[in-house]
Amino acid sequence: MWPLQPGYDYPRDQWYVAGWSRELNNERPVERWFLGDPVALYRDTDGKAIALEGRCPHRNYPLAKSIIRGDALECGYHGFTFGPDGRCVRIPSQEVIPAVCRVKAYPLVEKWEWLWIWMGDPAKADESLIPDHDEMRLISPGWVAVPALDRVLKCRPQLLHENLTDISHLAFLHSGTIGTEAIAATKVEVTQNENFLRGSRFIPDETLTGFFAQVLGYDGPVERLVLIDFYAPSVHVALESFRKPGGEVIGEFRVHHAVTPAAPDRTNYFFAWSRSFAIQDQGLTDTMNSVFAGAIQQDVEATEDIERMVAAMATPTELLVRADDHSIRARRWIEKMIEAERA
Repeated sequence: MWPLQPGYDYPRDQWYVAGWSRELNNERPVERWFLGDPVALYRDTDGKAIALEGRCPHRNYPLAKSIIRGDALECGYHGFTFGPDGRCVRIPSQEVIPAVCRVKAYPLVEKWEWLWIWMGDPAKADESLIPDHDEMRLISPGWVAVPALDRVLKCRPQLLHENLTDISHLAFLHSGTIGTEAIAATKVEVTQNENFLRGSRFIPDETLTGFFAQVLGYDGPVERLVLIDFYAPSVHVALESFRKPGGEVIGEFRVHHAVTPAAPDRTNYFFAWSRSFAIQDQGLTDTMNSVFAGAIQQDVEATEDIERMVAAMATPTELLVRADDHSIRARRWIEKMIEAERA
């Protein structure tokens, strides 16, 4: 699916963020779509998070419209009941339960405030493949992490990936808040290790204004480092580091974007952020939440607008420039993951 190669959509044997821990309880299931499939999420009597295929095999009724009975889900249409392993344990109209009457049970892991789901082959669901939350500063001492918001975007996932890797758009789409002209004018240096693909920009002489001056309490000249780390195929972590000339750190914060395909033209977007300064200041947290929410809404509108344009083209095309290096390399990485699964 464009802009991926024809016939490519998304890797399945990977961990994706499925939602926030706070969303789940043992009273009512939550429905969410991942990689084109419906999933019913809930907690059992011990509080363990469960993910079951969200479609009853009897009449295809959505299992998220179920009643939680102990550790199981009772379909709200005809009462077929499925345990946390996906096996059917009750059919009200008969005693014999066919072995084929079951739903998929997906591996689901809680780390920090996120739920991580594996939609592919469950035998390959290695928890060590989940990105390092300490490395991302979600659980690091001296940092406060804020679970901020989520959205379902009316666009293909790759459009959001490329919005997040090509941050030259900050200077224009987010001018006046988190974007400055220097971001677009500074060349991006792209490097890769086994964990992530990094795009870095170093701005040696910038004067803080507006949002940055407000949250950091400083309006003098700074050295600004901007890093974007892409943990394929689903997470982007941006670092903003501000230092006085000579190296003294004024403050650092990170923003964490989890991109989970819902369907070919729908994308689940989960956003969090963390900071290393004034970590007890709730007023500052509220201010940053407000500014980030506005910027995220601008990204949502931009990617949905691009989707409308692309969907109307018989053969989508694009004109690439130097600043696209990071996003194109991220695109190729995702394609290689899909290719490896096919092989």
